[in-house]
Amino acid sequence: MIVQRAIGFFRSFYVCGALSADEVGQWDLAFNFLMLAAPLTVLGIPGAFGRFLAKYETHGDQKRFLSQTLIACLVLTFASCTSIWLMAETVAEYFFGSTEFKGLVRLLAIGLPVVIFFNFSTSWFSGKRLNRFVFRIQFTQTLFFAVACVASLRLFSVSAKWVVISYLASCLIGVLLAFGYFAVEEETQDAERASDSAMDHTMWRKLLPFAIWVWVGNALENLFSLCDRMLLVNFYPDSGVDVQYLIGQYHTACIFPLLLMSIGAMAASTGMPYLAKDWEEGRQQAVADRMNLMMKAVGMICLAGSVGVLLIAPVLFGDLWKDKFTLGEALLPMALCFCSIGAISTVTQNYVWCIEKAWITSCFVLMGLIVNFVSGYFLVQRMGIEGVVASTLVAHLFVLSAVFIVCIRHGLRIDLGVLLIGIAILGVSAGKTTALFGFLMIAFLCLKSTLIIDARLRTKLIGQLTQRLRLS
Repeated sequence: MIVQRAIGFFRSFYVCGALSADEVGQWDLAFNFLMLAAPLTVLGIPGAFGRFLAKYETHGDQKRFLSQTLIACLVLTFASCTSIWLMAETVAEYFFGSTEFKGLVRLLAIGLPVVIFFNFSTSWFSGKRLNRFVFRIQFTQTLFFAVACVASLRLFSVSAKWVVISYLASCLIGVLLAFGYFAVEEETQDAERASDSAMDHTMWRKLLPFAIWVWVGNALENLFSLCDRMLLVNFYPDSGVDVQYLIGQYHTACIFPLLLMSIGAMAASTGMPYLAKDWEEGRQQAVADRMNLMMKAVGMICLAGSVGVLLIAPVLFGDLWKDKFTLGEALLPMALCFCSIGAISTVTQNYVWCIEKAWITSCFVLMGLIVNFVSGYFLVQRMGIEGVVASTLVAHLFVLSAVFIVCIRHGLRIDLGVLLIGIAILGVSAGKTTALFGFLMIAFLCLKSTLIIDARLRTKLIGQLTQRLRLS
């Protein structure tokens, strides 16, 4: 997984270096369009595989389950792609800012089925607990995308269109590989038991409500991450400025911060099974201890990562990118701040899952989306793109505060150290000086007090570090 993310990072770095700022903006909008349209098109049906596939697999209804969900997704995909093709001018105007991009929209309409069924296949194998297949498919897609980007941008024109084509081609490779794995997996499994014909009706009654909630959650998450771009496309006050140029600058500012947010997502997914086990066994204090430790760990990693990125930013944006993204460098501190807050928020939401109130997270994201849009609408008129980024920071801070309040009301005692790390992360938004000061203060507290790390854990960590240094 680390290698896969490293490949994706260097591919992003290469693409930004090769393309102009406005072309980077086109690629950013095209990619976000695919990420929004793919789950919306199929009503979140593949997202329900993790919950329902094991049930129908146990009863011998796996093939019928696959055929019915596949047919439904095919019909929905055809209808959606046809609509996008026919409404290309409208989509181009409101999503890309001009009808001149209707050709790009039609390319996305053609490629959308590939993205949908790439997601379908990975969700299918994940639901069957064949994670080795999922990893191989995703790794192959990531590697092919990186190679195709380098090759196409060198052999053909340097444009966002070829990055889009490379991405769609890599998803197609992933789908073909998934089909091969499906054929192998089908040959090795036992003969399927006879299916009950009543399954046709009962399956959809159980699956659709769950899938719709997944669909709503995905839509809110994607809209939340897309809101700032749409504010720039539709409400930027200066019509003489190329909005895609601004989005390209913003895209480069988010490359490094999004890595920090992915750390929070990985920590949340890894820690959830342990939290759930402790909760089900009645060890609420153990859950609280794990939660505080996870929030502190993710917060300190994000804080240290933010300081490191800010220190090397002049080299990255100046020497390597030749001062092409100076505005992106100026937006970097706020982007690092809101992505770090988002990472902590993702980890904290695990407690909401433990108390079985997962629907609350969707409500928080919806409220955060509203805050993002309303504050961004007013700030973009006064501050331009800086106002849009500031509104995103405010929205993430609102969501984290709301999650904290609910967790505290349901018995989670949040350590003072978590709040101190959060304050230090807020300092990142002001630039490298305050970020470095906050980092040094947290480091001092880690070494000289028990506010961040208690004495027992500190002694254990120092002992492990000393042992590793001796072995090396």
